[in-house]
Amino acid sequence: MESKTRPFPVKDIQPKSVSISSLVLGGLVLLGPLLVYGWVFSRYAINIPKFDDHALKSFLLNLEKAESFRDKAYEFFRQHNEHRIVYDRLITWLDYNLTGKLNYIHLMIVGNLSLVLLLAVFVRALRRAGGTVWMALPVSLLLFNLSQWENMLWGMAALQNFTVIALAVATFYELAFRNRVSWLAVLLAVAATLTSGNGLMVWPVGLVLIFLRQDYVGVLRWLAALAITFRLYFLGYKSPPGNPADQGSLADQLHGWFLFNGASAEAFPVQDFILTCGVLGALLVGLTVCIGFPVLWKRFKGIPLTEWQLFLLGGTAFIVGTGLIVAFNRVGFGLGTLTTSRYKIYSLTLLSFLFTYGIARTSPARRLIVTGLATGFSFLIAFFSYTTYLDEAINLRQYLATRQFNWTYTQNRPVSTIDPDTRKLIDNAPAFYDSKRSDLYQIPTRSMAVRLDTLYKENGEYVLRLNSFPALGIRDEGAYLIARSNRRVYLFSTRQNLSGSRRRWFHPAATFGPGFTAQIPETELDAGTYDLTILSVNSAGEWQFYPTGRHLIGTGETAPAIKKNW
Repeated sequence: MESKTRPFPVKDIQPKSVSISSLVLGGLVLLGPLLVYGWVFSRYAINIPKFDDHALKSFLLNLEKAESFRDKAYEFFRQHNEHRIVYDRLITWLDYNLTGKLNYIHLMIVGNLSLVLLLAVFVRALRRAGGTVWMALPVSLLLFNLSQWENMLWGMAALQNFTVIALAVATFYELAFRNRVSWLAVLLAVAATLTSGNGLMVWPVGLVLIFLRQDYVGVLRWLAALAITFRLYFLGYKSPPGNPADQGSLADQLHGWFLFNGASAEAFPVQDFILTCGVLGALLVGLTVCIGFPVLWKRFKGIPLTEWQLFLLGGTAFIVGTGLIVAFNRVGFGLGTLTTSRYKIYSLTLLSFLFTYGIARTSPARRLIVTGLATGFSFLIAFFSYTTYLDEAINLRQYLATRQFNWTYTQNRPVSTIDPDTRKLIDNAPAFYDSKRSDLYQIPTRSMAVRLDTLYKENGEYVLRLNSFPALGIRDEGAYLIARSNRRVYLFSTRQNLSGSRRRWFHPAATFGPGFTAQIPETELDAGTYDLTILSVNSAGEWQFYPTGRHLIGTGETAPAIKKNW
């Protein structure tokens, strides 16, 4: 006999038959946040590798040199930090072989499409509880907003960080809503493991879910797949370098865990984001525990769990468990590291689980109210994200564009010095300086001089500030720094000062106010003395040069090599 405390039966509820028009209307509702997200992506994505993206280029080079099938397979499975990024490399290989060049925007698109899979899983789960498609609007708002800017606009991060959580959640859906352990669930778990290191957590969490269902044949099948997967994953595995030796106190790790789970709160316009993220994280973890432990206690008393309860337990255990591992390994870098944009997908997905569980658990008569409240909270996060993180998306685009210039043009003339192997693999992205590149190498003769407010060197970096420079725009427009010597020219981006105006919530053009700051590591300069000039680029693409009369001195010293295994 069913317990009266349970709002829906143990057995799988097939989605109600609905009209095509209802499905289309519901899909259009969910499509709104995705379209805004896609439009912003189209404006700020740029085909330039960032940090670990260069490892994918190296992968293609190593793959071409590999002679035997075994050597080629090794290049796909080669360890990257603590991860086996087979999926990232497979998509990279496909993109290169299908298009003839490696395009990092293609990698970003494929990675971002994983969010569509994640949304589809939540839609399907809600329909299993008798809900309608549009009730997943809170999830769509949470997943598709600018809180994701770093993963969104970074090829390798999009492939890895979005895909692993989408595959993990899909795995728990298969385990929770199917009568037995399917081969699809096993394949999804293997794919998650070969996408990111925390995909390994799918296996123990999944094993617990199968035990809770008392599917002992499934336990044996899952254990066999687990043993094979773990054996292959750790074959030749070496502990990666790079994590901080100081892992902080237990209190620091607990605080970092809360920050990780509540990182989505940084979108709100509150100055002390550490406080807001910590409070939301504590609330979400507390709510997860308050829901999870009574459910487990009922199972201990012999009451079978519903499919939705299993789905919730699996998904939230994966997220909070990942948070524990990340907090333990990363808190030594500083508490702020735990709220970085790369990790926000976990906080946003945790919110998605709790909201959709609340909608599924509520009686049909009250679902509209619960869905409305969840949508309102999710809308606030999405709305504020586009003002809170817009400057980050702009700064990333401008930083990458100037980095491309500096590694492409390494002489005192605008001629590319990129090596033939790299040129074969990738094309330079179109950039704002392409049509006027030669102007960067000419000393301006009729330009108005500008006096910097601040220029000093600290901890191996030149720090510059000018508070009176006008705000110019929100894409490629802005102030850039030209460092020019007899040997070569460098181009550096700056960070425009934020306006602090509330108008920016509704008018993105009001994001920036007068002035900018910049930090230039001395190790990025070849030996020599460099004249410093400000380049102003306005929304019409017009250039203006402003000599500063100041100089940068490069010693030619290179930055210490970062310990890595790739």
